[in-house]
Parts: sequence; C-alpha cells; structure tokens
Amino acid sequence: MPLISLAMIVKNEEACLAHCLESVKPLADEMIVVDTGSTDSTIEIAEGFGARICRFAWCDDFSAARNESLKHCRGDWILILDADEAIDPLDYKKIWDACLNPKADAFSLIHRHYRSEPNFVTHDSVTVQNRSSYSEGIDHPYYSDNEALRLVRPFDGLTFSGRIHEQISPSLYSHGKTFVALDAVIHHYGKIFSDRQEYKAKYYLMLALQEVDKDPLCAHTQFNLMQQALAARQWEVAHRAATACINRNDEEAEPFVLFGNGLALKELGKHEEAIENFDKLLKLNPKHSLAMAQKGSSIVALGNVDAGRQLVVQALELAPGFAPTYQYLANLDFSQNNLDSARRLASEALRIAPNEPGMYDLLMKIDIADNDFEGAAKHALQGIENCLDGAKAVWYSVASAFLLKEGQREAGRSILELGIQAYPEDPELIRLKRMV
Repeated sequence: MPLISLAMIVKNEEACLAHCLESVKPLADEMIVVDTGSTDSTIEIAEGFGARICRFAWCDDFSAARNESLKHCRGDWILILDADEAIDPLDYKKIWDACLNPKADAFSLIHRHYRSEPNFVTHDSVTVQNRSSYSEGIDHPYYSDNEALRLVRPFDGLTFSGRIHEQISPSLYSHGKTFVALDAVIHHYGKIFSDRQEYKAKYYLMLALQEVDKDPLCAHTQFNLMQQALAARQWEVAHRAATACINRNDEEAEPFVLFGNGLALKELGKHEEAIENFDKLLKLNPKHSLAMAQKGSSIVALGNVDAGRQLVVQALELAPGFAPTYQYLANLDFSQNNLDSARRLASEALRIAPNEPGMYDLLMKIDIADNDFEGAAKHALQGIENCLDGAKAVWYSVASAFLLKEGQREAGRSILELGIQAYPEDPELIRLKRMV
C-alpha cells in the first residue's frame, strides 16, 4: 500500500484541528503540521495525534509555508488539507484506490463549502440544500462545490506559487505532469464562521493588493485580487482586476473572471457592460444559471422587466434549489403588484431556506398589501421563531398587536416583551407596551 503524507499549515486552530486529524487518521501514514505561530493549544492537539510539528515564521506568504510542509513529507502521495477541513470515511477507499492505481500524477477533489445560509456563491457555483449521504457536514443545511487539487505524487520541483490562493498546478504543468478529477469530497467548514471570514476577506485583500503592486502583469495575481475584491464588495477594484485578466487572453477568459467582472459592473450600475460579460460566459456555458440570472437582473434594471424576468425564470429552471433566485423574482413581482406570484415564489424560497429573514419581511408586506393582517402576523411569528438573530422590530410589533387584538393577551405580552428586550428603543414597541 502506498504511503500517504498529510501536509498542513496551521495557526491557532484549536477549535477545529482535532476534528480534521481524527477524520484523516485512518488515511495518513504520517502527519506533517507546519505551525506558523500558534499561541493556543494547536501544537499540543497535533502532537496528540502523533503529528510531526515543524515551526515556520509567518511571512505573509501562504506558498512559502506550504512549500515548507512539502519538504518534510516522505510518503508516496501527499494529501493537502487545512485545519477546518475533513475527509468522510465513505471516501477512504476512493483515495486509497487512486493512490494504488494512479491514472495521473495528481487528483483534484470536490471542495465542499458548508453554509448556514443559502444566499452565497463559491466562485460561480450556487449554494444548494445539503441532501448528501455523508456524515461529515450533516448538521449544516447548505453547501456549494468547486474543485481543489489536493492529492499529488511528489517529485523534484513540486512547489506552490502565489502569496494567497496558492496553487500547485503550475509546477505540475511545467514538469509535464497530469491530473484528473477524483470523485471524493473535502468537507470545508471555514465559511460557517462569519467572524473568521470577515477577517480573512480584509487580510487577503491586503495581500492581493501587495501581490499586484509587486507583479501587475501577472494574470494570476490579478485573478487573486479580483476574488478578494469580490469577497470584500470592492466592486471597482474587482472590475479593474478582472479586466486585467481578460485583456491578457480575452478569447479564453476563465468563466469565473467573466462572471466576476459582470457582477462587479452590475453592482457599479454599468449594466450594458455587465451584460456583455455575461453573454461571453453564456456563449462558453449556455447553462450557467448565475450568469443567466445576473444578466436578467441587469436587463430589468435597464427597464425591460418582462425580458429580464423571463431570463431569471430560465436560470431558476437550471438551478431550482437556489433560494436567492426565488427571492429576486418574488421581490420583482411584488414591485409589479403581482401579489399571488410574489407570495408563491417567496413561500418556495422559505421552503428551501426557512431561516432567511428577507422572505418573512416580503411575505408580511404582501399580506398587508392584500389586507391579510392575520397572515402578516403569522409570518411575523414564524420569522421570530426561525430567525432569532435576524428578527426585526416590526415583526414583534405586528405579531404582538394582532395577538392582543384577538384577545390572546398572554401570548401578545410575551411576544411584546421579547421585542422590547431585542429593541428597547423602538417607538412602536414602546407605544404598544404603554397600551397594554
């Protein structure tokens, strides 16, 4: 049986490292953990799993740290993971078989990003409901997939490049190596932690800007900057970086670059230019649902509501599990006073994403516009129950006012008290409390 080395770089990962190492313990014949300056119990946890610890002074360069981890690997194959990732037992045999009977020098695995909310994309992949058979990720309702090159047979010259979003594929290409896709999943939990994502977005954007300043003609550095600018909602920066990538090879622009540029232009209000980018992407991939939906929304913004809506509906048919598309259409129909359609679409969005505050808000507006105050109260109560962190003051006031009016005084007072605790200075809640 070929030996597998686990290669990791870590810093202050005590919250998730044990889960990662436990998940790969049956796979890895050795664990190489490069620590870049942990001050918590990360090193002790790694040592508890028998990992070999290598210390590396952090220098704002992920490739430098990754390359340090490669130096210490002695296995026939190297599995590359982060501390917030894991492998499910269902995929052990697939990985062993790939190493025993290699069809290539490296394998890309499915990189599955778990989410607590449905309204995210990873690169240009939609978030879908979690209905997989894996035990990993079972507690998280949504995920999005892309590919990551993480299983490689070592050779002289194997290196990572790039300060952020480091890549190993350029060294494979330059040495004539091949890689293929492996139907196994790396389960990634890092995107669940919003505080970590906010910090990473700012830090990675800073590194990406520094990288571009150092080498502005490199398409990969511009690509990294575009990614980070999109994550930070820095639309003008994202547009400039995407344009730099496209100008280097317009005919073969990577789909994500075209999508990112179109999205940035749309957010900047440059809808005609956005549509040009989405059209180029749709020429490459006519079933790209996100490009189709975004193109449709730009067409709506330019005043052609019917044509734009039709395109968004087509996008929904291609990706029927993506709640934000239902949400967009529901809001569009509400703005056109198509209340029945808006209600149906909003209800479908809630079926997919029952914790989405925007849909409870919209359903309440639809109910009120339809003079259905009981329905508005019902949706307010559902929102309070399902979106504790996102419940709005108006939900408490609508629900408590209706309950009090219907003579359900105890229930009305209870909801009102919860509202006052959450929004002690809300004038409507204060007014209702004075009346009780």
